[in-house]
This record gives sequence, structure tokens and C-alpha cells, in this order.
Amino acid sequence: MTYVNVENLDKWYDSGDTKEHAVDNLSFSVTEGDIFSILGPSGCGKTTTLRSLAGLEEINSGRIQINDETVSEPSRLISHPPDKREIGLMYQSYALWPHMTVKKNITYALNGRDYEGDNDERVKEVLELVDLPNIGDRYPNELSGGQQQRVAFARALSYEPDVLLMDEPLSNLDLKQRRRMRTKLLEILDNVETTTIYVTHDQEEAFEISDEILVMNDGRKAQQGPPEELYQNPASSFVADFIGEANTFDATVANGTAERCLLRDASKPLELSTNQNGGDSFTDPVVTIRSEDISLMDSPSENGESVANVITGTLEKKRFRGDATLYLVDVDGVEFKVRTNDSHYQPGQQVTMEVPSESVAVVQR
Repeated sequence: MTYVNVENLDKWYDSGDTKEHAVDNLSFSVTEGDIFSILGPSGCGKTTTLRSLAGLEEINSGRIQINDETVSEPSRLISHPPDKREIGLMYQSYALWPHMTVKKNITYALNGRDYEGDNDERVKEVLELVDLPNIGDRYPNELSGGQQQRVAFARALSYEPDVLLMDEPLSNLDLKQRRRMRTKLLEILDNVETTTIYVTHDQEEAFEISDEILVMNDGRKAQQGPPEELYQNPASSFVADFIGEANTFDATVANGTAERCLLRDASKPLELSTNQNGGDSFTDPVVTIRSEDISLMDSPSENGESVANVITGTLEKKRFRGDATLYLVDVDGVEFKVRTNDSHYQPGQQVTMEVPSESVAVVQR
């Protein structure tokens, strides 16, 4: 069941005689109970989209529906204020009142939403939910960053909203804390089954927690789908490059079919077999290859298996990434990124790369 529906959302700001679009004709829907992430680089419009859903931004056109109720539609003069939308909002900065105890911070939210249950009992319930049962009398400055984050989360859930909106909630934590809290948040969200819209620029974070992801770029939808689909079948060079670590090359379709292509920037003809089966038309094609899909070796494979693309180049740079090594390999002026667990190769070495044709994707720019 669709629980949140956004149709043709436009949000712009006047800049002299022009309109600067923060969000441009954006449409998407969220299934009830799902964790739905909005992913994209800084300035792509994801936070503006979230603020529009919350009622903190007046949209210029389009429609927003939550649980079958229209909460924003300028053409019909509908614009419900934030407190009349059944949403919980968790800010990047946590926004805890510094002069109030944890208990009073949560009670303040309950009073603001006219919560019908027992406030003291509900505060106790949500603090237990986030594994902080004994801190109700503490002030925010007496808590660690991770504890403040969980208190803000408890407050957003306290009045049992229809939809939980989360804006970069883990960005203020260090890497280890962020990963630990990501796991904790996912456990809690799975437990409460609240429809959640989660804004982040961190693709690893989005991939781990999300049922579905909307990728945004320049205020527009770039692609929407489950994490696996976005990773394995990017719709554009932007999505391929933003999600994961992909090689992206300008290309020319060879022999009138996308089954084979030529890399434009190579000093010598460099032709690759692709994952296309013909039939698709590309006016400005780009080739993408995941760095981890390339096999690196001293000489071509001799195990009897046939590999479509065998390429020889010079290893230019080596970068240690902890759990893997990233190599930069020059092939006639074209740089390939290769990610592997094998760290024995050294700069200046001649190497052979094997690239399965199914890993060579042709997409529109």
C-alpha cells in the first residue's frame, strides 16, 4: 500500500528575473512500513524535499499525500502546517532543548501533539526502546553524541507518527559510532514498523538500511528502486559513478549495435564487448564498469575459461583502502580503477585485466 505519494513537486526560489529550482518536477511514492532513503550529493534537493514533506517549506506546485490525505497542493490552496501532519522529524543537529532534561524534551513533544496516553509511561517506553532507560533526569550536555542521537530518535517516535522523517541523523558521529548506530536504528525501525523517509549522502548507509532508494541530482529524480537494482543496473553515468566506485568512459557504439563499443579517449582503438543484446538506442552512450568486477593478473588467464575483454596496461598508482587495494591502470591514455584484495602488484608493472562482458554496462549520459 502506498503511504506517501509525491506528484510533480516543484520548489523554487526567486533569483532576480529567474527561478532557481531546488526541487524540479519530482515524483515518487513510499510503501507503508518501508524504509525509503533519498540519496544524493550536497545541494541536490534532498533536504528541501524532506522539509516540504514536513510542511517546513511551502511548495510552489505539485501535490503531497500522506496516508491518503493531501497535505500540500498549492493549486487547491492546501498547505497543512507541520503540527497538523502526522509526521515525526529527526534533525541532523538533534535539536534538543539544552535547558530541559531528557524527560522534559520528550514530554514537550508529547504535549505539542496532544498525545492521549500517559506521558510518563510513554517516555519510559521510548527510552527503553532506544536502550537508555535511566537517563530521563539528565540534560543534553551530560550525554554523548550517540546518546543525544538516540534521545532525538525517541522523541520523534514518542507520539507515534504515521511517517518518520530523518535528515542526515548520523552525520555528526564518527565512523565507528555511525556504523554502530546505523545497526541500532535499523533494529528499532524494524521493531516499530513505522514508514520512514531517510535523507543521506552516504550510499553505504542508504544501501544497508533501505527497502528502496531515490537517487537525486540537481533537484530531479535520477533513479528509484531497490538497492541491488540501482547498483547492478544504473540508469545513467551519474548513478553509476555516485553509487559505488565505477569506471566511467565516453564511448562510441561499434557496428551500429551496443553489443560492442569503442572507448573515445584511448590513443589506440580500444573495443569492449558489453552486456547489451542489441535493440537499445543510445545517442550519447557512456560505458560503466565496477572497479571490483575487473580481475587483475600478471598474464592472461590460463584456466581454459573464455573472457570477453582482455586488456593490458601499466599500473600507475596503488592506494591502500584497508579492506581492499585500489589500483589505477593506464591503457593507452585511459585510466581504469581496479579494486581487489590482492595487494602484491606495484606501480610501473605491466598487468593484464580481464573484464566479463556482463560487467560492461552501456548507459545514457
